[in-house]
Amino acid sequence: MKTHDQEMLERRVNSEVRISHFLAEQVANAATYFGYPEVPENHDLAILGVSSIAKLHLNNAGDPWIHGNAKMHTKNFEVEVLDKVADLYKIKDNYWGYITSGGTEGNLYGLYMSREYFSRRDLPCVYTYSRSSHYSIPKNGHLLGIESLVIDEQASGEMNYDHFRSELTKIKASGSDFPGLIVNLNIGTTMKGAIDNLERINSILDELAIDRSKVLIHADAALNGLIYPFTEGALDLFALGVTSLSVSGHKFLGAIHPCGIVLAKKSIHSESFTDQWVSYVGSHDTTISGSRNGFLALNLWYLLDVKGIEGYKEEALRCIENAKYLKEKLEAIGYPDVGLFPNQTIVTFKKPEQQIVEKYQLATDGDLAHVVVMQHITKFRIDKFIDDLAATI
Repeated sequence: MKTHDQEMLERRVNSEVRISHFLAEQVANAATYFGYPEVPENHDLAILGVSSIAKLHLNNAGDPWIHGNAKMHTKNFEVEVLDKVADLYKIKDNYWGYITSGGTEGNLYGLYMSREYFSRRDLPCVYTYSRSSHYSIPKNGHLLGIESLVIDEQASGEMNYDHFRSELTKIKASGSDFPGLIVNLNIGTTMKGAIDNLERINSILDELAIDRSKVLIHADAALNGLIYPFTEGALDLFALGVTSLSVSGHKFLGAIHPCGIVLAKKSIHSESFTDQWVSYVGSHDTTISGSRNGFLALNLWYLLDVKGIEGYKEEALRCIENAKYLKEKLEAIGYPDVGLFPNQTIVTFKKPEQQIVEKYQLATDGDLAHVVVMQHITKFRIDKFIDDLAATI
């Protein structure tokens, strides 16, 4: 009869064999991970995965700037991450934020803060977003019970500005006081990478003489958080009225675990929440998740510290160039319905045969498919994809 220790050893061996098989399978999948906006395998983070840190309980509960009673956290690293991204968006001295579980939580936080801001002014609010917005946008509106106004999209994936103007005109003509308006601004839609034009939106708000104290703008920049600022013609979003912004850490930043960053103008955040001190934590907490994974902050800090903002700029411009290369290759073989929003990394085209969809793990929507050109999608891999695709025509 086996002893308990022998059984434990046998289970450990079996578990490690299963993990080894799983690793081999996923490494193979990483080579053809084309349809989704993540870096599937990040060797930069291998040091953290095998270090002793990986076995520690690290809980960044509450406000990043207040360390609280417990000492096992990575809040110093978290604040450094937030500072670097806030500096990129030119609000380093006027922001609040935290590291989230992902882009959806960041979008939820922007909406939650906006609702609280208007609630403290006894204003009902309405939430506008285009049909091409990420699925978390309507879901979050439903969770928070906020009236939503869905704006049509253009063929490019941008918001239909004429429809936006028309809907706001109807509200003004209703005879009641204009409500608080929360506008979702897409900085790269999920399928087409389209960017809503903030200057057009501001022009419409001015044209209709809408009180700007009744307007808050949340920017969903999940994939493009560290791409958009480096592109030609990029706007100073916060200077032009954006009040909160959500970025995914497991997309272009390259974290190997789902996570994200939310930034908000400090003045708006301060006016949205009362003192929410939690005595047994020893911190204020206006976050959504409360206890937060401190290892995620360490992941993001390490990537930003090693690569630097300039390193991400180089990668962003390289991905944009490779997206153009993919578009040109698709057009060269006469593939139908090829599209690429200017200065973006998502190339759309007609949905190919199922064998290609499955092999390259393509995201599809109706007759449309896309490739998200991330750091791992090199010209060599693009050429292989084109060869496989051309063989099916």
